[in-house]
Amino acid sequence: MSCSKSISYVLGDKKSNDLPHYFVELTESHLAVFEMLNSMCLLDDYDHLLFYLECQINETKILTIPPFDICLILMTLVTISGHYKEQFLRTSDTYNFTRETMNNRAIKILRFYLKVLRDFDTDKYQQYDLELLRCQFFLAIDTLIPKTLRKKFFRSKRMKVDTSRVLYVEKLEDDTISLGTIENPYRSYISCLEQKKTVIGNTLLTLKLSEPGEFINMILWTLLTSLQDDTALYTSCHDVWIPLLDILIDLFDLKHKYFLRNEIVRGISATLFVQRLTESPLALFFRSFGTTQFTARFCEYVFVNCSYNLEYDDDFKTEIHPVYRGENRLSNLYIPRMRYTKMYKIRKSLSLRRNIVGACLKLLVTVPNKHILTSPRIASDTLIDQICVTLAKFSDVDQFKSFFFTDSLSQELYFIPLLAEGTLAELFYNSGKLVKNLDEKQPLRFMENLSNVDNYLLYCADLFEKGFFMTESNQHITNVTLTEMRKTDVCLLVLLRYLLQFEMNHAIISLPAYGKLLDTIKINDTNRQQMLATHESKIKIPPLYPIVTQMSQN
Repeated sequence: MSCSKSISYVLGDKKSNDLPHYFVELTESHLAVFEMLNSMCLLDDYDHLLFYLECQINETKILTIPPFDICLILMTLVTISGHYKEQFLRTSDTYNFTRETMNNRAIKILRFYLKVLRDFDTDKYQQYDLELLRCQFFLAIDTLIPKTLRKKFFRSKRMKVDTSRVLYVEKLEDDTISLGTIENPYRSYISCLEQKKTVIGNTLLTLKLSEPGEFINMILWTLLTSLQDDTALYTSCHDVWIPLLDILIDLFDLKHKYFLRNEIVRGISATLFVQRLTESPLALFFRSFGTTQFTARFCEYVFVNCSYNLEYDDDFKTEIHPVYRGENRLSNLYIPRMRYTKMYKIRKSLSLRRNIVGACLKLLVTVPNKHILTSPRIASDTLIDQICVTLAKFSDVDQFKSFFFTDSLSQELYFIPLLAEGTLAELFYNSGKLVKNLDEKQPLRFMENLSNVDNYLLYCADLFEKGFFMTESNQHITNVTLTEMRKTDVCLLVLLRYLLQFEMNHAIISLPAYGKLLDTIKINDTNRQQMLATHESKIKIPPLYPIVTQMSQN
């Protein structure tokens, strides 16, 4: 059973008093657990709260379920990183010299519950417990995004200006916000959030992010700092925001699947379906990016601080500031114990960006043909084209490669091949007359041939026979040209890799078309090496033949 299918204990269509479809009532035993965890939070005893939940993570059928307010407390504890909260942590937990940091413990607990929801294993846990757990996390994320979007103005000091129009600023005002209310749907349970607005000095995450502009600022702060050399900025991103944003995206995805399956009436018209889709969890998530000029904003936001340069009309500016005061500086008591390589940062950063792109395209997949999502206003073809244009402008091959290469092939089959094909077409188009024997106006046809393996392989072989991204003999080869060559190779390898994922490797290897493809790749490699031998460059182009043969054998 999946998380979206199980609805035996939910309120469902009988909902009243604005309670959500997924709402599950409490039993007395679960209420007792809720109250015990609640009392720990009211006493600021977060160490024992984490310890209790850690002890319950085992292989038994008894699943300890935290209430929605404790879920929000756990998310806020993730933001309590020692790199800027070391003094607070030492004061609140004097004897913790050897145990794992509090925010790492909170991350592990949240990831455990997220895995339980993904698996939704009714053989391992009680179905009621799983539905109640789902209810608590859905209630929690419902509080994170503001119901209305409006601009927020504040005095700021510019700290760094990027090549893009996204500015890194630091807020000058006190870190105080107008506190909203978090509705408690349970009459028998008194939420600790009625009294608690901060956790170890940090404003409760839901109160912080539900302020206008703060949710998208959190996303942008994470992406901006994910490629930073500065220790404080990268530690803030790596230890807090990357894991937390990954968890939030997965939760919104689970809630979106539930919404599509259970909260949209079947058999309605396509127009009404699109209207209902604007109320879906992922639509609300991406509405935080802005409802106008969405495509341009989305590409600029998702690829902020990456190695590309596009000319836009300067119609809007977005200012970014630290989510919590002080997280952009190291505490005097904090000693960094890890050094992260540039390649590690690139892979972590581009993996997160790929997840955001995938979530947006997952939302658009459900839009009926000849319709577009109205809020935010997104046309899938336009968005995919703009993403491909942006990727084709990348000057750092490692960033480019890290965006496309993933271990989750089956989960990203619905969008990565499309982006690889579109980006390859854009690279061909940008190359102009540098690429010989290529009609730049002819669209690529990888995806339309995906259902016919022979045609797919022969289409690839035809590109190599023409000279796959080979320059004319009289053309001077620049480092830019070599970088473009490497990016086209990445796109083609991605398309071949997904073909191997789609079909059985041994069946493909035995096809005559596959043998022809290998022969043409080998000839193209030889011609490339001869061409490169006449030009001096520090950039090397690895041959494709050994890479393709190794891919087909795995």
